[in-house]
Amino acid sequence: MQARSDSSLFGLIEFWWSVASYLASSAQTGLGLWPIPAKPFLPRAEHERLGGLITFLEAILRRLLYLEAEDLGALPSRSLNGLIAVPTRSQPHQDAPPGTALGAEPRFRLMESTPRKAANPPPKQFRTGPRIRFLDEPAPVDLRDYPALPTDILPSGILIRRLRAINHALDHPGQYITRMRRLIGAAAPVLRTACPPVFRSRRLKHLQQESARDLHAVAMMAHAPDTS
Repeated sequence: MQARSDSSLFGLIEFWWSVASYLASSAQTGLGLWPIPAKPFLPRAEHERLGGLITFLEAILRRLLYLEAEDLGALPSRSLNGLIAVPTRSQPHQDAPPGTALGAEPRFRLMESTPRKAANPPPKQFRTGPRIRFLDEPAPVDLRDYPALPTDILPSGILIRRLRAINHALDHPGQYITRMRRLIGAAAPVLRTACPPVFRSRRLKHLQQESARDLHAVAMMAHAPDTS
């Protein structure tokens, strides 16, 4: 597939590259990352809003990198003793570009995680109220004693790390495209075929949902094996 040869596809891809940069800047402002991290905690409502935005950005960015890599063509994957060295989801640092120091900046994960199997819910435990706490013993806070409120304060460290990984991919797209080309060459499963639920979020306007689903559909066309 030549994503850059079709003017409509070119416009779609360029549009989402611009939108991704703008939304990442917006999320960075919301998390107070400039000039230094200044918001280690956020109200629950804002935490959920920024979490949804970052999840949306991650899905968009993976599809953009995949389309760019497909347009350039697959690269032979590196091998060790004749065995293909393909990163797995249990080895997140494998996505780091070669020659970079791990830990300096979080690296954006190229491979989407598989959905977890639904586990059996734990048995219900009926309670009549907060448990007895003894003043002479350490007692961790049991959040089940308190209802979840929009004004609750939640830590934002995980969101900050995910956004820094997104920023690293936006600042160094060539490294990630090369890595993605090697994943394609190794026939590694990169994207999930199902449309990301975040592309149908009510927080998005109708045209935004439609454009995001169009991007996913184009990526799936490139992702599908050629049976001709």
